[in-house]
Amino acid sequence: MFASLNPGHVGIRNLSFEESLVLAERHGFGGLDVQLVPLHEAVTRHGADAVRAQFFQHGLQIGAWNLPFMPYRGSESEWRAEQAKLPPLLASAGALGARRAGMWIMPGSDDSAYEENFAFHVTRFQPIAAMLADHGIRLGLEFIGPLTTQKKFKHPFVRSLREILDLARAIGPNCGVLIDAWHWHCAGGTREDLRVLTRELLVHVHVDDAPAGVPRDELIDDRRKLPCTTGVIDIDGFMQALTHAGYDGPVTAEPFDADVNALPADQAAALTAKTTREAVARAMRR
Repeated sequence: MFASLNPGHVGIRNLSFEESLVLAERHGFGGLDVQLVPLHEAVTRHGADAVRAQFFQHGLQIGAWNLPFMPYRGSESEWRAEQAKLPPLLASAGALGARRAGMWIMPGSDDSAYEENFAFHVTRFQPIAAMLADHGIRLGLEFIGPLTTQKKFKHPFVRSLREILDLARAIGPNCGVLIDAWHWHCAGGTREDLRVLTRELLVHVHVDDAPAGVPRDELIDDRRKLPCTTGVIDIDGFMQALTHAGYDGPVTAEPFDADVNALPADQAAALTAKTTREAVARAMRR
């Protein structure tokens, strides 16, 4: 496992791909999460070998990236139009070895009950997962844990590790989970729940902490803390379960913390590096 920086997760905006590499190296990250379109642009300009060499020169591994659109949003024609844009982007990612993709799944719908929504997600994601598989790319689905988010919808949908794994299995063999300590905690997850995880199922990992003094069912999704800062989330148990599963990929902080977002870029990156590396270190504790 290695600490990976996603600049946007901590309020760092408007950096070029090259500037992001420099920032991640400067603060001791082991990897950098990327955005698919800028990554494709870099590969188009310089070639996959040259971009891969940039990561190596900065001592960084390639982290993860999100799909550039949400397949469950929009009309069928809009979905097909977005899907048609993917082939060159995926070719660049595959050539570079950026083989960990992710997408979050909303925990409810105003239009469809659970079973209908499940079938809809399978229909929308299966062709995309197949396209990813052609380039050796895995797709991690992320469930959204806060009850306060699910309550916004008329019909509940996936909100637990078990449910997201059911959806992933229905979509395809290269589909697994992007698991976030925050969502696991908010959904009432336990260490026992994590025992189902395997290296093959784990695509990407997010780490956070929760604000102190807020009941679990009242937690708000965009009010989180950096990992290992409040002690509310059982980071030790979470990370040790990943070790047991054999996970060896990127670990990325996603705090959505207004205080962190307000910091200068170097200060935000330094604080994020410190807390994310601490989370990774806890994976080896006994």
